[in-house]
Amino acid sequence: MLRLMTVLTVLLATPALGAPQSLEGMWRGTTQVIIGGPDDGQVTQFTQYRLLIYTKAFFTWVFLGEGDRPLGGSDAEIVQATQQFNTAAGTYIRDGVNIIYNRRASTNPNGEQPENQPLVRQIRALTANTLVTQVTNAEGVTALLVYQRVE
Repeated sequence: MLRLMTVLTVLLATPALGAPQSLEGMWRGTTQVIIGGPDDGQVTQFTQYRLLIYTKAFFTWVFLGEGDRPLGGSDAEIVQATQQFNTAAGTYIRDGVNIIYNRRASTNPNGEQPENQPLVRQIRALTANTLVTQVTNAEGVTALLVYQRVE
């Protein structure tokens, strides 16, 4: 509970978009905070890679699942390991607090379909070293995703 309160205090005390900061660069995902729904207050510290890379007009992300990955080479183990891997790449536009993604390639083929474009995330906080994005689903549950800039 103390960790949740600390994370929320930092997020809420940080100005959403104080001085203009650039998204360009590499960001490492560190934490997810759930607001609302049955998992309200749940804080997840990421131990696996969650990388988000921005150039002037292009993005890519690579996320590994948090579970253990099998090291064997059987078909079942390979399928289980790849199901925990999520990557996408394409173009993006920053429009105020919105990041509007158009996924051109993805490990999830549904993510590339025209009806699933664009994917929009909101910037909750952006400083020189911290990026916090949020997404709210149809049930009103918000996920805050916290990233730290990688030098």
